[in-house]
Formats: sequence, structure tokens, C-alpha cells
Amino acid sequence: MPDVTLRLAIIADDLTGALDAAAPFAGRGLSVQVALSSADLPEALAAGTDVVTVSTRSREVTEAEACAMVAEAVAALPPGLPVFKKIDSRMKGHIAAELALFPEGPTLVAPAIPDFDRRVEDGCVTGFGVETPIAIAPLLGRPASIPDIRSEADMRRAIDAAPDALLVGARGLAEALACRMTGRDAAMAPPLTGPRGTLVIGSRDPITLAQVAALDVPRVSAPNGVVPPLPPQDLLVIQATQGDHEATGLEVAANLAQGLRDHPAPDTLFLTGGATAEAILTGYGIRTMRLLGECLPGLPVAQAGGMIIVAKSGGFGTPDTLAQVVAKIRTGG
Repeated sequence: MPDVTLRLAIIADDLTGALDAAAPFAGRGLSVQVALSSADLPEALAAGTDVVTVSTRSREVTEAEACAMVAEAVAALPPGLPVFKKIDSRMKGHIAAELALFPEGPTLVAPAIPDFDRRVEDGCVTGFGVETPIAIAPLLGRPASIPDIRSEADMRRAIDAAPDALLVGARGLAEALACRMTGRDAAMAPPLTGPRGTLVIGSRDPITLAQVAALDVPRVSAPNGVVPPLPPQDLLVIQATQGDHEATGLEVAANLAQGLRDHPAPDTLFLTGGATAEAILTGYGIRTMRLLGECLPGLPVAQAGGMIIVAKSGGFGTPDTLAQVVAKIRTGG
């Protein structure tokens, strides 16, 4: 049975999203358990926790498969538990189909992330990483309040004005909810551990590629995710690159996971790309994790399998984000 302290469930369509949305709660002192799939959710609940977050792994499957995965997660939750539906801040995925599985009623949709300068203006996502404004309402499949969000203050006002609404959004909305639930504005950053660190780059988002280019760490190319023999380096970047044929994201992630299984686990494992993170952690036999917080904004830190695990969504961060992660691994900061 879940612990009586259980206060919130977060349902995300991929693992980086599940971690992103839950990290603000962990960083403010709440216990957070992570389930790597809907099937793993009962195990995470049984651990006893204030917040549980689950990846339904429904971003890159068919709509029918996505609905089944989300329905399984919803059915595993205690009746009446408040739910935060995490969505991609650039509105990717089967959003309308997944929202249809939640009861009708007031709905607040706020995919903005103000501290990354990703905003909602006139019903559209705009700002950092968004070339053309993305209209939100047509992608929801249900009536919703979609306030303009340009700042953290706007986000807090929006959440205060919707106390009984289904909350639908990304890390920015989760941050505001965590502040309201704990009364803490600031979050604590957990340290990383070294000296052995492996950074696995499955995302091909231009933002992540620019971050990789700024690193002074040995880099190994993995065509379509196929990992070659690795040099004996304490710090190493393994980057999925284009192979001799077109491979899906799931195929690339599976290849990366297979390659990593043949090498000793590092002290700190950094993963970017939701499918990449899910495949590699599953390959290590990890089903649930304890979330510790964020080492940098948007970079959740978890503990499992004797490792510290850091995950990043592909489209986030500044050009020196990965360089800052490497510095923390080197110094244990």
C-alpha cells in the first residue's frame, strides 16, 4: 500500500519529462520516487513517498498504445490523488489523446518555462528554442485555461487562480506547484560524484549538439547508437551519430543501451534524450529511482544502481550546460 504521505502523482510521456517535473519537489525536501514505466508504478508507490512520478513511455508510440500506457498508470494511483500531467513544453506527443483519459473539469494548461525564456503568449508557446509560435488550444482536445506566462510571477498567479484544476504543463508549472506545496522558494542542489563519468548523447536537438561541441572531453561516435570499443578514460562522451542507414530514435536508444551494458557502470551517468535514458536505465536493470533534485536548472539528479544519474531533455540549457556538468563531476560538486 502507498504511504499515507503520498500527496501528488506526476504522469509524463517520457523519462526526462518525469524527472524534470518532479525535481523541484525533491529539491525542496519532499521524498520523490520515480517509476520508469507504468508497469513499475506499483513498486514506486510501495516504497512510500510524498510524490511519485512516472514515465508512461508514450511519446514515440502510436496513439492507441499511448492511451493504454497512460490508462495503466492512472489505474494504479489511489483514488482522489491530485495529478500533474506533464507535457512537452513544445507540445510534442499525443497530448489530446492522453488528456482524454482524465476526468472532465477545470484544466490549467501552462507549458511555459520562464527561467529558460520559453513563454506562453496569446495562446501560443514562444521564446527560446521555438522558431514559430505553437498554438496550444488545437492540441488539447478539451476546454482549458491558457494564461499568458512570461515570468515566474505569472506562473504563480496562474496556479493560485486554479486551485481545483487539472494541472497540465512542464517544469515551470511544476516549480510553481512545488513552491506552493512546500512554502520554499529556493531548492537545494545535490552534488555529483566522480571521478568516473559517462555522458551519453542520444538527442540530436541543435541545442544539445552545441553543448557537446563546447566540451573538452574525449568523444566517441556511436553510429545509429552502436557503441564501439571505448578508451580507458575517466570522463567520456558517447554520442549517437548518423549511421549508414536511417534508424528510429527507439532503435538508436536500444543500440546505446546494448553497448553500455558491456562496460562498467560509472560514478555519474549523464543521459540526454528521453528514449535514450529509458533504454539505458532499463538495460542496467533499473525500474525505480530516488530523485534527489537538480544539479542545474532543468538537470534532474537521481540515485539508483549504485550510480548518480543526471538526465536532460534535448531542447534545454545554455551552450555551457554540459561543461558545467563535467566540472561538477571532476570536482564532486
